Amino acid sequence: MKKAIIFVCLVTIILTSFPVMVSNAAFKGVLEKVKTHADIILMVNLEDGNSIIEKNADKKSMPASFVKITTAILVLENCPDLEEPVTVSTNAVRVLANTYSSVANLKPGEILSVQDLLYSLLVSSANDAATVLAEHVAGDIESFVGLMNEKVRALGCESTNFINPHGLDNPEQYTTARDMVTIVRHALTFPLFEEITSTFRYTVPATNKSRERKLISTVSFMNPGIKDYYYEYATGIKTGTTTGAGRCVVSKASKDGYSYLIVVMNAPMVNIDSDPILENTAFTDSKALFEWTFKNIRLRTVAEAGRVVGEVPLKLSLKTDHVQLVPEKEFAALVPIGEGAESVLVEIVPESIPEKLEAPVKKGQIIGKARVLYAEEEVAIFNLVANEDIDRSFLLYLGSLIKKLASTFVFRLIMLIVALCTGFFSLLLFLRWRNKKKRRKIRVLTYRDISRK
Repeated sequence: MKKAIIFVCLVTIILTSFPVMVSNAAFKGVLEKVKTHADIILMVNLEDGNSIIEKNADKKSMPASFVKITTAILVLENCPDLEEPVTVSTNAVRVLANTYSSVANLKPGEILSVQDLLYSLLVSSANDAATVLAEHVAGDIESFVGLMNEKVRALGCESTNFINPHGLDNPEQYTTARDMVTIVRHALTFPLFEEITSTFRYTVPATNKSRERKLISTVSFMNPGIKDYYYEYATGIKTGTTTGAGRCVVSKASKDGYSYLIVVMNAPMVNIDSDPILENTAFTDSKALFEWTFKNIRLRTVAEAGRVVGEVPLKLSLKTDHVQLVPEKEFAALVPIGEGAESVLVEIVPESIPEKLEAPVKKGQIIGKARVLYAEEEVAIFNLVANEDIDRSFLLYLGSLIKKLASTFVFRLIMLIVALCTGFFSLLLFLRWRNKKKRRKIRVLTYRDISRK
């Protein structure tokens, strides 16, 4: 099998159908150019998590086998010894009785390593491996589910709720494409997770209490055209189906230094070519969107460091009356190439910029933000900073303080009291002066004064 390009496909699941709600996408026109069938699509750049393509990314649906990703995360975080033996309990097998779900046919009393159970969980989507691992980590399945929900909340997933560790349908169990991107990106921080989900075939060795098991990834069951594509670009894929959901897949693709993660949910089976075979459109949608993105999207410098993007009025400086705004650093964004590239624009985010600034201002001080637009849709956002140091004028600052002080209620009240007191004492002085003047005018005549006359 040719492995020219690393392409890791992680999990496929089935999700329930809800009323359609199409959200804005970074490259909205892609869904018009590339024919897709799935109800839910979210594609992100793995480097920064920025959205590339969206459709109903926040719509809640039953997660099916997506649940197993969180199960694997908790096992990897809580089981440092991957060779630790785990005994299959009767309860772990019994809870799946009559579910007719995907299992590894584990038997009570069998002993497998944590690692072998993880491969069973992620390669062949074994639900019994999920229940055995849940009991091993938390003591019982209910406690493990509690840990799962605590984990996704800690990751910031507010639209996900788990009821079991394997993904069988339950109306109270749901997730969204956006939450799944967050969960999968965290799972990819564990090298073993990516190694396991990149495995097409794995053999669980026999022990004195268990037989050898050959695990085969579901990529082997794809229709030929799609399988050839994934064998060329992939080192692994995993699918799953439940009654309450459609067909879905989450895949990681890397090519020419670009890495993307795509979540496709609730996709139907459709005959999209001339043969009589129905295609799983979760895979055909993923293939089409990856191919379009690798062909049409490139990382391009959209904001050069030092290039003035805008300015903000400035007070309290004798040097200048404005601050020039420049990108915090050279900023590159994934934008279309060729046709339509001229539609890429950079504009200031108005609500992020203050109406006025006051000196002093330091060079590199974050003032606001700017966004990159393609076809009037936001595809990226970056910080704007001051272009130079600007000192504050002491006299202007003093005048500003006095002006601010004069505008306060307390200051005005004090000034009113001072004015009243001044007026009152002025009145007292005036009255005193007038009385004194009257006393000078009224004189008592003595005998001497009369004799003189």
